[in-house]
Amino acid sequence: MRGDHSKDLQIMYEKVTNYFGKNVNIEDIYKKLLGLSKVGILNINHSILELILSGFLINRGFRVYVEVEVSGGVIDIYAIKGTDIGIEVETGYVPPINAINPEEFLMSRLALKISRYSNIANEFYIAVPSFYLPPIPKELLKDPNERSEDEIRNLMRLIRKYSRTPDITLNDVKNSKINGIITINSKIMKINIIDNKSFYNLKQFYDGI
Repeated sequence: MRGDHSKDLQIMYEKVTNYFGKNVNIEDIYKKLLGLSKVGILNINHSILELILSGFLINRGFRVYVEVEVSGGVIDIYAIKGTDIGIEVETGYVPPINAINPEEFLMSRLALKISRYSNIANEFYIAVPSFYLPPIPKELLKDPNERSEDEIRNLMRLIRKYSRTPDITLNDVKNSKINGIITINSKIMKINIIDNKSFYNLKQFYDGI
């Protein structure tokens, strides 16, 4: 039986509006996330991260949209302020069937998300809870022009190993980009943005994957 986490999301909405300010944009986002959570499309962990990050961006002058339908899927956050940015939220969930190879599974999922969504907007980020170090393939932290053909094909093989989606092409992988990683601390409402170079230095924790 699926639990109803409406109260949890309401509590977080009140916390977000107290911290970042209340307005129509964040209220609309809350209502949309609440509706999607009630029908089981979004889990509470994912919804809370989207809500906090939306409040942060709105507070900084962005117009923010969540769960936006685009070609090939649904991007978690799309925000506009002069330029536009796309953000995919990643909680680190691994299904039981992949319990013996979680790092590789997550690398594949992150590679798929970056390849599918990163060129929808001028800038693209992966957002995670502050306690999670996402295993982003190091090849995707490079400038697209710096990737070799072998690296592109290896990334495609990694994607195909765990996903049967036919819409991702070698060209998507070749041109995909990531501008940084956003960490979200839900308790203290703190947002950090880690640039690619700094994050690349953390890749030593995933050597051998």
